[in-house]
Amino acid sequence: MKKIKFVIGIDISMDDFHVCFKEKDANDSVKVKGSKTFKNNYKGFQELTEWVSIRTKSNGSEGYVMEATGVYHEDLAYFLHSKSKNVYVILANKIKYFAKSHNLKTKTDKVDAAIIAQYGIERTMDPWKPMSKDFKKIRDLVRELLSMKKEKTRAMSQLHAMNHSHEKEQSILNIKKEQIDFYKKQIDFIESEIVKLVNSDIELKTRIENITKIKGLKLITVITILCETNGFELFKSIRQVVSYAGLDVTFKDSGKFKGQTKISKKGNARIRQCLFMPALSATNHNEKIMELYKRINERNPTIKMKGVVAGMRKLLVLIFVLWKKNEAYDPQYAWK
Repeated sequence: MKKIKFVIGIDISMDDFHVCFKEKDANDSVKVKGSKTFKNNYKGFQELTEWVSIRTKSNGSEGYVMEATGVYHEDLAYFLHSKSKNVYVILANKIKYFAKSHNLKTKTDKVDAAIIAQYGIERTMDPWKPMSKDFKKIRDLVRELLSMKKEKTRAMSQLHAMNHSHEKEQSILNIKKEQIDFYKKQIDFIESEIVKLVNSDIELKTRIENITKIKGLKLITVITILCETNGFELFKSIRQVVSYAGLDVTFKDSGKFKGQTKISKKGNARIRQCLFMPALSATNHNEKIMELYKRINERNPTIKMKGVVAGMRKLLVLIFVLWKKNEAYDPQYAWK
Protein backbone atom coordinates (compact mmCIF):
# COMPACT_ATOMS: atom_id res chain seq x y z
CA MET A 1 0.00 0.00 0.00
CA LYS A 2 1.32 3.45 -0.98
CA LYS A 3 1.90 5.89 1.86
CA ILE A 4 0.03 9.17 2.03
CA LYS A 5 2.33 12.06 1.14
CA PHE A 6 2.12 15.36 3.01
CA VAL A 7 3.80 18.44 1.54
CA ILE A 8 3.99 21.83 3.25
CA GLY A 9 4.72 24.56 0.70
CA ILE A 10 6.23 27.68 2.26
CA ASP A 11 6.40 31.13 0.67
CA ILE A 12 8.68 33.10 2.98
CA SER A 13 9.55 36.79 3.37
CA MET A 14 11.39 38.91 5.91
CA ASP A 15 8.57 39.25 8.48
CA ASP A 16 6.33 36.23 7.91
CA PHE A 17 5.70 33.17 5.77
CA HIS A 18 2.58 31.70 4.18
CA VAL A 19 2.01 27.95 4.29
CA CYS A 20 -0.07 25.64 2.10
CA PHE A 21 -0.61 22.06 3.32
CA LYS A 22 -1.32 19.51 0.56
CA GLU A 23 -2.04 15.80 0.82
CA LYS A 24 -1.52 13.14 -1.86
CA ASP A 25 -3.31 9.90 -1.03
CA ALA A 26 -2.78 6.32 -2.20
CA ASN A 27 -4.86 7.01 -5.33
CA ASP A 28 -2.66 9.98 -6.28
CA SER A 29 -5.49 12.37 -5.51
CA VAL A 30 -4.27 15.76 -4.24
CA LYS A 31 -6.22 18.06 -1.96
CA VAL A 32 -5.49 21.10 0.18
CA LYS A 33 -5.70 20.39 3.92
CA GLY A 34 -5.16 23.98 5.03
CA SER A 35 -3.28 27.24 4.63
CA LYS A 36 -2.06 29.79 7.17
CA THR A 37 0.37 32.64 7.76
CA PHE A 38 3.02 32.56 10.52
CA LYS A 39 5.56 35.06 11.82
CA ASN A 40 9.13 34.51 10.62
CA ASN A 41 10.52 33.97 14.13
CA TYR A 42 11.05 31.16 16.63
CA LYS A 43 7.50 31.36 17.96
CA GLY A 44 6.13 31.16 14.42
CA PHE A 45 8.30 28.11 13.70
CA GLN A 46 6.91 26.30 16.76
CA GLU A 47 3.35 27.21 15.81
CA LEU A 48 3.99 25.81 12.32
CA THR A 49 5.14 22.40 13.56
CA GLU A 50 2.18 22.19 15.97
CA TRP A 51 -0.25 23.18 13.19
CA VAL A 52 1.21 20.54 10.85
CA SER A 53 1.23 17.78 13.48
CA ILE A 54 -2.54 18.14 13.90
CA ARG A 55 -3.04 17.51 10.17
CA THR A 56 -0.62 14.62 9.61
CA LYS A 57 -1.20 10.93 10.17
CA SER A 58 1.11 8.18 11.41
CA ASN A 59 1.25 6.48 8.00
CA GLY A 60 2.30 9.56 6.05
CA SER A 61 5.59 11.09 4.90
CA GLU A 62 5.98 14.78 5.67
CA GLY A 63 8.11 17.32 3.78
CA TYR A 64 8.65 21.08 4.04
CA VAL A 65 9.39 22.80 0.71
CA MET A 66 10.60 26.38 0.36
CA GLU A 67 12.45 28.64 -2.07
CA ALA A 68 16.04 29.77 -1.61
CA THR A 69 15.17 33.44 -0.97
CA GLY A 70 18.32 35.24 0.09
CA VAL A 71 18.68 34.66 3.84
CA TYR A 72 15.02 34.86 4.94
CA HIS A 73 14.47 31.10 4.69
CA GLU A 74 17.58 30.09 6.64
CA ASP A 75 16.31 30.32 10.23
CA LEU A 76 13.23 28.24 9.42
CA ALA A 77 15.26 25.67 7.45
CA TYR A 78 17.76 25.26 10.30
CA PHE A 79 14.94 25.02 12.86
CA LEU A 80 13.08 22.30 10.94
CA HIS A 81 16.31 20.40 10.31
CA SER A 82 17.10 20.48 14.05
CA LYS A 83 13.67 18.89 14.64
CA SER A 84 14.56 16.05 12.21
CA LYS A 85 12.03 17.26 9.64
CA ASN A 86 12.42 16.63 5.90
CA VAL A 87 13.43 20.02 4.45
CA TYR A 88 13.73 20.84 0.74
CA VAL A 89 15.14 24.18 -0.43
CA ILE A 90 14.46 24.77 -4.13
CA LEU A 91 16.04 27.32 -6.47
CA ALA A 92 13.65 30.17 -7.21
CA ASN A 93 13.94 29.80 -11.00
CA LYS A 94 12.72 26.18 -10.76
CA ILE A 95 9.54 27.29 -8.99
CA LYS A 96 9.12 30.12 -11.50
CA TYR A 97 9.17 27.83 -14.54
CA PHE A 98 7.06 25.23 -12.76
CA ALA A 99 4.40 27.90 -12.17
CA LYS A 100 4.54 28.85 -15.86
CA SER A 101 4.04 25.22 -16.86
CA HIS A 102 0.78 25.31 -14.85
CA ASN A 103 -0.28 28.50 -16.66
CA LEU A 104 -0.39 30.34 -13.34
CA LYS A 105 -1.16 34.03 -13.84
CA THR A 106 -2.13 35.15 -10.32
CA LYS A 107 0.69 35.90 -7.89
CA THR A 108 -0.03 36.24 -4.18
CA ASP A 109 1.63 34.75 -1.10
CA LYS A 110 -1.17 32.19 -0.82
CA VAL A 111 -0.91 31.18 -4.48
CA ASP A 112 2.90 31.01 -4.30
CA ALA A 113 2.74 28.71 -1.26
CA ALA A 114 0.26 26.49 -3.09
CA ILE A 115 2.44 26.17 -6.20
CA ILE A 116 5.50 25.41 -4.05
CA ALA A 117 3.52 22.64 -2.34
CA GLN A 118 2.43 21.31 -5.73
CA TYR A 119 6.08 21.28 -6.84
CA GLY A 120 6.84 19.12 -3.82
CA ILE A 121 3.98 16.78 -4.73
CA GLU A 122 5.04 16.31 -8.37
CA ARG A 123 8.83 16.51 -8.29
CA THR A 124 11.58 14.32 -6.89
CA MET A 125 13.81 16.45 -4.64
CA ASP A 126 17.07 16.08 -2.75
CA PRO A 127 16.89 16.88 0.99
CA TRP A 128 18.44 20.15 2.11
CA LYS A 129 21.67 19.96 4.08
CA PRO A 130 22.80 22.87 6.29
CA MET A 131 26.22 24.43 5.92
CA SER A 132 28.90 23.39 8.37
CA LYS A 133 29.53 26.00 11.07
CA ASP A 134 32.95 26.87 9.64
CA PHE A 135 31.60 27.22 6.10
CA LYS A 136 28.78 29.46 7.30
CA LYS A 137 31.27 31.61 9.22
CA ILE A 138 33.33 32.03 6.04
CA ARG A 139 30.19 32.97 4.12
CA ASP A 140 29.30 35.69 6.63
CA LEU A 141 32.85 37.08 6.40
CA VAL A 142 32.73 36.96 2.60
CA ARG A 143 29.45 38.88 2.46
CA GLU A 144 30.82 41.55 4.78
CA LEU A 145 33.95 41.73 2.61
CA LEU A 146 31.87 42.32 -0.53
CA SER A 147 29.88 45.00 1.28
CA MET A 148 33.09 46.75 2.41
CA LYS A 149 34.53 46.66 -1.11
CA LYS A 150 31.37 48.20 -2.51
CA GLU A 151 31.45 50.99 0.09
CA LYS A 152 35.16 51.63 -0.58
CA THR A 153 34.50 51.95 -4.32
CA ARG A 154 31.64 54.37 -3.67
CA ALA A 155 33.78 56.47 -1.30
CA MET A 156 36.66 56.60 -3.80
CA SER A 157 34.28 57.82 -6.53
CA GLN A 158 32.98 60.50 -4.18
CA LEU A 159 36.54 61.60 -3.34
CA HIS A 160 37.39 61.78 -7.03
CA ALA A 161 34.39 64.04 -7.63
CA MET A 162 35.30 66.22 -4.63
CA ASN A 163 38.88 66.67 -5.86
CA HIS A 164 37.56 68.06 -9.12
CA SER A 165 34.89 70.30 -7.63
CA HIS A 166 35.31 74.05 -7.06
CA GLU A 167 36.92 75.03 -3.72
CA LYS A 168 35.93 71.94 -1.77
CA GLU A 169 36.33 72.20 2.02
CA GLN A 170 39.56 70.47 3.05
CA SER A 171 38.02 69.01 6.22
CA ILE A 172 35.44 67.18 4.09
CA LEU A 173 38.22 65.75 1.91
CA ASN A 174 40.09 64.56 5.02
CA ILE A 175 36.98 62.83 6.36
CA LYS A 176 36.46 61.02 3.06
CA LYS A 177 40.14 59.93 2.98
CA GLU A 178 39.87 58.60 6.54
CA GLN A 179 36.72 56.73 5.53
CA ILE A 180 38.56 55.07 2.63
CA ASP A 181 41.50 54.15 4.89
CA PHE A 182 39.04 52.55 7.32
CA TYR A 183 37.50 50.44 4.57
CA LYS A 184 40.94 49.33 3.37
CA LYS A 185 41.97 48.22 6.87
CA GLN A 186 38.72 46.32 7.38
CA ILE A 187 39.04 44.63 3.98
CA ASP A 188 42.59 43.49 4.79
CA PHE A 189 41.47 42.19 8.18
CA ILE A 190 38.47 40.25 6.81
CA GLU A 191 40.55 38.74 3.99
CA SER A 192 43.16 37.55 6.51
CA GLU A 193 40.42 35.95 8.63
CA ILE A 194 39.01 34.16 5.58
CA VAL A 195 42.46 32.84 4.63
CA LYS A 196 43.00 31.55 8.19
CA LEU A 197 39.72 29.66 8.15
CA VAL A 198 40.39 28.14 4.72
CA ASN A 199 43.94 27.12 5.70
CA SER A 200 42.60 25.39 8.81
CA ASP A 201 40.65 22.98 6.58
CA ILE A 202 43.24 21.03 4.55
CA GLU A 203 40.71 19.44 2.20
CA LEU A 204 39.00 22.77 1.44
CA LYS A 205 42.36 24.48 0.95
CA THR A 206 43.56 21.77 -1.48
CA ARG A 207 40.36 21.86 -3.55
CA ILE A 208 40.51 25.65 -3.82
CA GLU A 209 44.20 25.52 -4.83
CA ASN A 210 43.22 23.14 -7.63
CA ILE A 211 40.84 25.80 -8.96
CA THR A 212 43.11 28.83 -8.44
CA LYS A 213 45.53 27.36 -10.98
CA ILE A 214 43.30 29.18 -13.46
CA LYS A 215 44.87 32.55 -14.26
CA GLY A 216 42.67 35.33 -12.94
CA LEU A 217 41.16 33.40 -10.05
CA LYS A 218 42.31 33.87 -6.46
CA LEU A 219 41.26 32.26 -3.18
CA ILE A 220 38.82 35.02 -2.18
CA THR A 221 36.92 34.79 -5.48
CA VAL A 222 36.62 31.00 -5.37
CA ILE A 223 35.56 30.83 -1.73
CA THR A 224 32.96 33.56 -2.38
CA ILE A 225 31.41 31.47 -5.16
CA LEU A 226 31.43 28.36 -2.97
CA CYS A 227 29.84 30.17 -0.03
CA GLU A 228 27.10 31.75 -2.14
CA THR A 229 26.20 28.36 -3.66
CA ASN A 230 26.81 26.23 -0.54
CA GLY A 231 29.44 24.29 -2.43
CA PHE A 232 27.01 23.89 -5.39
CA GLU A 233 24.89 21.63 -3.17
CA LEU A 234 21.60 22.39 -4.96
CA PHE A 235 22.98 22.46 -8.51
CA LYS A 236 22.96 19.58 -10.96
CA SER A 237 23.93 21.34 -14.19
CA ILE A 238 25.93 24.24 -15.59
CA ARG A 239 22.72 25.88 -16.82
CA GLN A 240 21.34 26.05 -13.27
CA VAL A 241 24.51 27.66 -11.94
CA VAL A 242 24.65 30.27 -14.70
CA SER A 243 20.97 31.11 -14.20
CA TYR A 244 21.40 31.40 -10.42
CA ALA A 245 24.20 33.92 -10.95
CA GLY A 246 22.05 35.96 -13.36
CA LEU A 247 24.56 35.38 -16.16
CA ASP A 248 22.08 33.59 -18.43
CA VAL A 249 21.36 35.28 -21.75
CA THR A 250 17.95 36.76 -22.54
CA PHE A 251 16.68 38.03 -25.87
CA LYS A 252 13.39 39.65 -26.88
CA ASP A 253 12.38 39.76 -30.54
CA SER A 254 8.75 40.10 -31.53
CA GLY A 255 7.28 41.46 -34.77
CA LYS A 256 8.99 44.72 -35.65
CA PHE A 257 10.64 44.95 -32.24
CA LYS A 258 14.28 43.90 -32.33
CA GLY A 259 15.72 43.62 -28.86
CA GLN A 260 19.29 43.18 -27.65
CA THR A 261 20.93 40.07 -26.29
CA LYS A 262 21.89 40.64 -22.66
CA ILE A 263 22.27 38.82 -19.36
CA SER A 264 19.20 38.53 -17.15
CA LYS A 265 20.83 39.80 -13.91
CA LYS A 266 18.01 37.89 -12.17
CA GLY A 267 20.20 36.03 -9.75
CA ASN A 268 22.84 36.30 -7.06
CA ALA A 269 24.43 39.73 -7.44
CA ARG A 270 27.31 38.83 -5.10
CA ILE A 271 28.53 36.18 -7.55
CA ARG A 272 28.54 38.69 -10.41
CA GLN A 273 30.28 41.27 -8.21
CA CYS A 274 33.13 38.97 -7.22
CA LEU A 275 33.63 37.63 -10.77
CA PHE A 276 33.87 40.98 -12.57
CA MET A 277 37.44 41.98 -11.69
CA PRO A 278 38.88 38.44 -12.11
CA ALA A 279 37.26 38.21 -15.54
CA LEU A 280 38.58 41.66 -16.47
CA SER A 281 42.06 40.57 -15.39
CA ALA A 282 41.73 37.27 -17.26
CA THR A 283 41.01 39.09 -20.51
CA ASN A 284 44.60 40.41 -20.31
CA HIS A 285 46.47 37.51 -18.72
CA ASN A 286 44.57 34.25 -19.34
CA GLU A 287 45.24 33.06 -22.90
CA LYS A 288 41.97 31.12 -23.25
CA ILE A 289 39.84 33.92 -21.79
CA MET A 290 41.68 36.40 -24.03
CA GLU A 291 40.72 34.34 -27.07
CA LEU A 292 37.10 34.17 -25.91
CA TYR A 293 37.06 37.92 -25.20
CA LYS A 294 38.46 38.70 -28.66
CA ARG A 295 36.02 36.38 -30.42
CA ILE A 296 32.98 37.84 -28.64
CA ASN A 297 34.06 41.43 -29.28
CA GLU A 298 34.68 40.78 -32.96
CA ARG A 299 30.99 39.91 -33.22
CA ASN A 300 29.97 42.84 -30.96
CA PRO A 301 32.53 45.62 -31.64
CA THR A 302 30.40 48.36 -30.04
CA ILE A 303 29.76 46.55 -26.73
CA LYS A 304 33.10 45.55 -25.16
CA MET A 305 31.43 44.50 -21.91
CA LYS A 306 29.96 41.41 -23.58
CA GLY A 307 33.44 39.91 -23.77
CA VAL A 308 33.98 40.48 -20.05
CA VAL A 309 30.60 38.94 -19.20
CA ALA A 310 31.47 35.89 -21.33
CA GLY A 311 34.69 35.61 -19.32
CA MET A 312 32.72 35.81 -16.05
CA ARG A 313 30.44 33.03 -17.22
CA LYS A 314 33.35 30.84 -18.32
CA LEU A 315 35.17 31.27 -14.99
CA LEU A 316 31.99 30.36 -13.10
CA VAL A 317 31.53 27.22 -15.22
CA LEU A 318 35.14 26.16 -14.62
CA ILE A 319 34.80 26.62 -10.86
CA PHE A 320 31.60 24.54 -10.87
CA VAL A 321 33.06 21.69 -12.95
CA LEU A 322 36.36 21.48 -11.06
CA TRP A 323 34.64 21.57 -7.67
CA LYS A 324 32.11 18.90 -8.61
CA LYS A 325 34.80 16.62 -10.06
CA ASN A 326 37.32 17.47 -7.33
CA GLU A 327 40.04 17.84 -9.96
CA ALA A 328 42.89 20.27 -10.60
CA TYR A 329 42.64 22.65 -13.54
CA ASP A 330 44.06 21.27 -16.78
CA PRO A 331 43.98 23.94 -19.52
CA GLN A 332 44.14 21.37 -22.30
CA TYR A 333 41.28 19.21 -20.99
CA ALA A 334 38.98 21.97 -19.76
CA TRP A 335 38.78 23.72 -23.12
CA LYS A 336 38.23 20.76 -25.42
